[in-house]
Amino acid sequence: MNVTYSQNDSIPGEAEYRKHYDCTYEKGNILIVQRKGKKLDYEKSWKPSKEGFVMRMEAIYDLEFSDGKRYRSGVLKKISKDSITISSTMNEKCAEYEGIKYELKTYPISSIKIARFINDRSLGFFSKKNLEKKYELIVKEVDKAKLCPAVLTFTKRNNEVKVCHYYLTSQGYDILFETNGFLDYMEYPVNWN
Repeated sequence: MNVTYSQNDSIPGEAEYRKHYDCTYEKGNILIVQRKGKKLDYEKSWKPSKEGFVMRMEAIYDLEFSDGKRYRSGVLKKISKDSITISSTMNEKCAEYEGIKYELKTYPISSIKIARFINDRSLGFFSKKNLEKKYELIVKEVDKAKLCPAVLTFTKRNNEVKVCHYYLTSQGYDILFETNGFLDYMEYPVNWN
């Protein structure tokens, strides 16, 4: 399996990447979810810890909001100073498969109530963080705010090219991809070029 992009915009393969997904590593906001009384190093935070975790645009999160709405595989599309915009699921094909409408919804940051992180994919165990009382939510502008999806060529599937989003789990970021609307996890090693 080969990756057709790098994390720098002036790279060989960028034009090929843009044929499949439009994402650039530009200045923007991240959302730091920091436990009160702790200090989280956002540059080194790539998985949930006792200090908290960081949410980045274009990655997938399992979030529940104060209106009771839960997005199990929502892509975080935008982070502003006081709100986030999240998709109902990874893409339109997933929405059709799940029997829901694909849409983007904007919420005040203060309305994020619960974040869930999968512990064991095969058994479906999740850990849950209630953000209401124990965490502060801090918006920070950084030079590379997005966690752009990988565009991978699956050699074991007749060189099928897929847009693969990063999904925050208890162990760190996993890669999710869609096949005929069904979301699946990467099960074999990835070679990064």
